[in-house]
Amino acid sequence: MTHKEAQEEAIRRWGEGGTATFRPGAKGKHGRLARYKCVVSSGERGYFPSTEGQGDTWQEAFADARPR
Repeated sequence: MTHKEAQEEAIRRWGEGGTATFRPGAKGKHGRLARYKCVVSSGERGYFPSTEGQGDTWQEAFADARPR
């Protein structure tokens, strides 16, 4: 799945606020989200999403997506 496809899937699941964020240099940094390259959520960046998932692939991130 590409970043564009992941963004489309996030919008399909959660509406126009759905986001897919790719952070290729995140490995090895500190913090809960820093370990994962792919983050999907129901809220736009900077807002508090009600659903969020993360993983090393887009499939893992969507599988991890759960309400906060």
